[in-house]
Order: sequence, then structure tokens, then C-alpha cells
Amino acid sequence: MISIEHTKNRAEKTRDAQVNLAAAPGWVWSKKTVIQWNTDITLLEQCTADESAKRVQWRNAAESWQSDINQIQAITRLVASIGRVQFQDDPVKVILFDRIRTDGEGRNDIYEQGVVARDVWQEVDMEWELSEVFTLSFLSSLLTAALARKGTHGTKETTWRRAEAALTVKARALHKANVAWYTEATRRFAEDTEEGATIRTTIPTSSRPERLVRQAIISNVTVSGGDIQFSCSAPNATRYTILHQPPGATAFVVLVADTAEESVTLHGQPAGQHKFKVIGRNSRGEGPESAVTEVTVAAQAAA
Repeated sequence: MISIEHTKNRAEKTRDAQVNLAAAPGWVWSKKTVIQWNTDITLLEQCTADESAKRVQWRNAAESWQSDINQIQAITRLVASIGRVQFQDDPVKVILFDRIRTDGEGRNDIYEQGVVARDVWQEVDMEWELSEVFTLSFLSSLLTAALARKGTHGTKETTWRRAEAALTVKARALHKANVAWYTEATRRFAEDTEEGATIRTTIPTSSRPERLVRQAIISNVTVSGGDIQFSCSAPNATRYTILHQPPGATAFVVLVADTAEESVTLHGQPAGQHKFKVIGRNSRGEGPESAVTEVTVAAQAAA
């Protein structure tokens, strides 16, 4: 896996070296001008920003879909457990509830189990309600919304993967140019020359392979008035994505993506329960997300 940061840094150092060598002793690399180096570095930055933005859109879509799935599973379990008690005097209806399974782990399995719960509910008694909120109509609407969010998630993921592939292609091309320039420059300027020594000491030719990122951790959480502060860390991570579920929201959304900062401070947050989770990443990809941290901003403090 190519490190984007290392590739960009090496390209910038290579460009600067090429500028100096063009001034004295007057050597210009025939395969890429300084303007072309600048263009390629800018394009790499643009690809990096685009990949990050598309990944945020995908993750937000994934969180929305997951929120629906979590609720579907919760309602399915209620239908299966309460239904058997509610209709215990009707053996035929009780047997119908045996069709409902609640052990799904993947999103698709949980969704299909929700469909079965809805179908059994319709067959047993369409007027029966788990509560004023959890009705058959509510579950049916939730299933419809989840299916739509699944489609949105798929579209966003495809778009992100395309941006990720474009970034990889650009980084590989720039890495190849970095290596080619260094090979020719060191062949032309021996190690015992001033130019050769400068090239070898200023151009970063290698980077330590990064290890897989481990699970992120949220720590040092404090709440003061409407301000929330916490730290995040993950072994081997160089960047972090912080997700927030504010009071009243049904899903997490990305608060900040790909930040190198390990301290988060939010000001003027509304009263209620706030949930946070963090994901660390490096050039090898993302690690497991942290456990969810919950904090409460008091109504009087928020005001």
C-alpha cells in the first residue's frame, strides 16, 4: 500500500531538488517539468480530498441504513416475544410466530427477518399494536425506508470506491515518477559530489511500512456547560474520523473526517444525550471503530 502522505512529500522534495539542479549545474529532467510536478501534486491533493468527501458521504449513508436496521431488529424481537404472549390463547396464531427469527447478524438477514415479522403481524392481527409508536404501519414504513437507504448506501459506496481507485492510480503514477527521477538523478550525480549528496539526503526514498490500525478509544471526556471535550487514539493511526449522534437524531453523522488531531472540543452543544464514536486509519485502511461514548449536556448548562 502506497502512503499518500509519503508520496506527496517525496514529490514536493523532488520538485524542489529539480528547481535547484536547473539553476546549477543546469540539469533539467527531460520527463517532467516543474510545472508538471506542481500539477501532479495538486491533482493528488484533489484526489485525496475527493476520496475523503466521498467516504464521508458513504459512511453517513451507512449509518442511516444501520440505524433503520437496528430499529427493525428491535421491533422484530418485540413482535416475536410479546406476540406469543398476546395471542397465547390462539394456538394457530402462536405457531405463526415460530416463523420469526431474531438471530440475524448481517443487515440483509436482519431486514429479511423484519419482513417475516411484518407478514406474521399482518396475518395474526393488523390492528394489534406493540405501543402507540410501534405499530404495523410503522414497521412497514421502516422496512420501506431501509430498502431505500440500502440503495443509497450502495450508490454512495460505488462512488467512493471509484474515487478511492482514482486516488490509488494517481498516487502510483506519482510514486513511479518519484522513483524514476531519483534513479536518473543519482546516476548522473555521484554520491561524493555536492549535488549527489544533497539529493541523497533531502529526498525521502523510503517510509516505514505502517501496521494495521487497531481499535480506537475515546478518553478524557469532560462536559462543561454546553461544551464537550474528549481525546481519541488508536494504535498505528495517523488520521481519525469522529462521528456524532446529537440529541433527537436517529443516526450518527461524520463530525470531522481524516483529522490528525487527537483532541476534540465542541462548543454550544444542545441539551440532551450526545453519542460519539471514532475510527482511526492510516495508509493501510481503517481500524475497528471505538465503543460508543455517551455524554449528557444538562438543559440549564446548555442554556
